[in-house]
Amino acid sequence: MINRVKSYSLSSAVVLPTPGSRRRGLKRWFFGAAMLLGLVLVGCSQGSYPVDIFYEQHYQQSYRSGEPPRLTGMADAVAFYPPPASSVTNSGADLYRVNCQMCHGADAKGTGPVLTKMRDGYGYEPIVDPNLTTRPPSFIESRLGATARPLGPTSVMPPFGKLLNEDERHAIAQYIGSLPK
Repeated sequence: MINRVKSYSLSSAVVLPTPGSRRRGLKRWFFGAAMLLGLVLVGCSQGSYPVDIFYEQHYQQSYRSGEPPRLTGMADAVAFYPPPASSVTNSGADLYRVNCQMCHGADAKGTGPVLTKMRDGYGYEPIVDPNLTTRPPSFIESRLGATARPLGPTSVMPPFGKLLNEDERHAIAQYIGSLPK
């Protein structure tokens, strides 16, 4: 008998898959498809968060769950009832009440609730006397016109120069000047 040796070339050899490689291929395909689907869902969702966890932080015009829908009126529509009168005028008393009273108090003598809390709770001592009735209106008006902290960087008084125009600053100073000393 003649012994014949069979030789195989690499081109004719058939590589059979191992039992676990087919399963790994399916897992990779499924993971890739799931990632692609997730990216599509995130990219096409409305709002800034794909999952609505922080619903109170939606500042978009299209999503306000706590408000009724807004209806736009017609351009030439006339209101049936007159609108309510504004509660804030540009009088010195109203401007003082809105801008100054929380610290300087209703009497402008430094007895406001914010300044009282800062003194009692945090040990703050004002740099100057917060009693405004002892100051001339021109001095008060100049302090209100400052665009940086008017009493220095360690003061807690904010600058009102950019918030109040010249007429408003003048009205506040005249109102404080009219208060009893």
